[in-house]
This record gives sequence, C-alpha cells and structure tokens, in this order.
Amino acid sequence: MEVVKELINSEVWKLYQPYLVSLIIGGLIGVEREFKKQREKIPVFGGIRTFILISLFGTLSAHAASLFGAPFLIAALICLTLLVAVAQYLEKLPGLTSEVSALITFTLGAMCYKEELQLPAFIAVLILFVLSFKEQMHSFVKHLSLEDLYAFLKFAAITVIIYPLLPDESFYGVNPRDVWTMVILISTIDFVGYVLTKFAGSKGILLTGLIGGLFSSTAVTATFSPLSKVNPELVNQYAAGIVGASAIMFPRMAFLATLISPAFGKWLFIPALTAFLFGVGFAYRLAAGGGGRGTVKVHNPFELSNAIKFGLFYALVLFLSKNAVKYFGDYGLFAVAAVSGLTDVDAITLSVAKLFNSGSIELVAGVIAVLIAAFVNTVFKWFLTFSMGSRELFKKASPGFAALVIGEVVGVIVLLGLLEKIKGL
Repeated sequence: MEVVKELINSEVWKLYQPYLVSLIIGGLIGVEREFKKQREKIPVFGGIRTFILISLFGTLSAHAASLFGAPFLIAALICLTLLVAVAQYLEKLPGLTSEVSALITFTLGAMCYKEELQLPAFIAVLILFVLSFKEQMHSFVKHLSLEDLYAFLKFAAITVIIYPLLPDESFYGVNPRDVWTMVILISTIDFVGYVLTKFAGSKGILLTGLIGGLFSSTAVTATFSPLSKVNPELVNQYAAGIVGASAIMFPRMAFLATLISPAFGKWLFIPALTAFLFGVGFAYRLAAGGGGRGTVKVHNPFELSNAIKFGLFYALVLFLSKNAVKYFGDYGLFAVAAVSGLTDVDAITLSVAKLFNSGSIELVAGVIAVLIAAFVNTVFKWFLTFSMGSRELFKKASPGFAALVIGEVVGVIVLLGLLEKIKGL
C-alpha cells in the first residue's frame, strides 16, 4: 500500500497520468466505433486503434505546445482536420459522426495534459452516450409530433428570455425569479414523464400507469376510468394502472422536495416510499391476473400557458402558506395544503420545502402538510373512478386507494418513531 501511495505522489506518475487517461478515453470511443463498424458492416472512419492514437496525439501535441509554444497545438489540430477531410473525400464515407468524434477525441486528449482529467472523462461519457444510442435517439425524434417540437422550442425560447428579466427580490414573501425556477423544474420533470408515457403506450397497463404517473396520475385516472366501461374484461388492469400511477406520485413528491431542500426531502422519503410500496404492491397483485394493453392520452406539458398557470398557482400557494403559518400556525398550513391538493401537489410540496429551508416551519409539520395534500389528491382520484369509471372499477380500485392512505399513516408513524429515537440519543 505504501508503494502505491509513493507511486501516485511521484513525479513519474504525474508525467504519465495524462497519457494513461488519454489512452482510456480514446479506447472507449474507439471501441464503440469499432463495434458499430463490425455490427453494421459499413465503412466507418477509424476504429479502436485510430481513436487511441488520435487521443494520444492530442495529449502529445499539448505537451509539445507547452515546450515550443501554442502554435504547435494549432498546427497539429489543422493537420488532423485535413487528414480527416481527405479520408472522408477519398473513401466517400456516409455521415460525419466518426470524423467529428475524432476531432473531439483529439481535443479531449489535449485537455488531459492540462490535468483537467475530470472534465474530459465526463465529456467522453457523454460522447459514448450519443454514439451508442443512435437508434433510440432517431426513434425518439420519429415519435415527436410537430406540435411537440413547437411547444418545446417555444417554452425553451421564452424561458431564456423571461428568466433574466424577472426581478430577483421578494415581494410579499414571493421571489418572481424563484417562482420561474420552479416552473422550469416542474415542466422539465413533466416533460420527461410525458416522453416516457408516449414510449410506454404499447406496454402493459400497469407499467403504463406507473410511467404515466411521473407526468400526471390524475391524467392516468381520467384516461383509464372511462376505458373500464368500454373494456370491462380489463377492469383489474385499469384499476392496477390507476393505483400504480397514484402510488408513484409519492416518491415523485419526495424527489421534488429533495431538489429544493435535501434535509427535508430525505425525511419525506420515509412516508412517501411506505405509501408507494403499499400502493404498488396492491397494484401488482391486482394486475397479476392478466396482461392487457393501454395508452394514456396526455398533452405536451411544454406549453407556455401551462407554465404561467403553474407559476401563478405556485406563487399563490407560497404566499398563502407563508401567511397561514405566520397568522394561524401549522393548522393554517394544513388548510392551505388540503385546498391546493385538490388540483396539484407539486406547488404545496415546493412551497413547504422552501418554508422548511427558511426555518419557518418544523420538519413534522411540513411532512404532514405535504401528505395532507397527497391524501386530498388521492381522494379526488378515487372520486374520479366513481364518477367516470364503471362500478366494478370503483370497487376494485377502492382498496388500492385505502392502501395508499394506510401507507401514509404507517410512514408517518415510522418517521415519528425514528425522530423520537434520534432525539433520545
């Protein structure tokens, strides 16, 4: 062990380390290119040896540039670019992916010499991801509609314009820039759930419900409930999908809270995961009797109108929560949580996490407030199965919703027990 420590701290290791890392980076990218060449049986620029040499060429050029001046590195890059261009012209290779990868590999090799090892290693992993998931990325674009593309671009462009213009100061306890940050956060998570839902549309109903719940468990409930009347033979699967979507809502809330306040989120995960396990366990048993196919009809969440509505609602909930705590204590916060839970649980979750960060509320009161919102939202979805679905669906799903509520209660009891144990130490 002492020998290893001495080797790592030695001047010899510091001299050779950039070249070893460069070799690994070039080898990783080269292996992927070689694999593609052999699998698809088409000519591709370079393979494992070529990319290793290109990466080492970049490191060696940067080393030489440190001795003879920066023009040496520029000349090396120009030579490599000309070599790649000639190879592309003579061999008439399809596309430019490998050629661009070669130039990036040279740059990463040069960065290794400057001992910026973490950044080139991270970029190399990103390059591997882009190169390896060609079919999946093409399939993703193929599934996008023109409406999806326009909605995404519109939201992204206006976000870039609006965010810097918003004042970074508090107005009656609400910071406009913080509000828009939450809008971006929620819209991004919703979009990920939306994309997953589109790809899971042909999968099993339970899986579709679970993935759809990442976007909106209410949307899953509103979609599956009427279908239970059209396909009564699949009522068990529809009930499982609805309960599963409602169950995934709990860890989603805890994840959101953790992004804002890790100290709060880690404790919220205890009742959230308990409720999730109770709900998803029931859903799995319910769906075990058969397969079934299902789709969830959802709209692209990347719409400016949706973002503005959520931003206004979040600002209102944050304002009401702060003043409710100020004038009415925890019970005021619970009342706001119950009302906001009728339409959305994200706004109250983010608001409570921020209040906890500022020291305005205690941990237990914050957790209970979030769970009250989740409880009200769960009851609302239970009502949707009654009003929109068949009586059999309502009958099958009701024990699942009860399991979620019981899971919340058990989770809170476990949380209180842990806190009491820690307090007694």
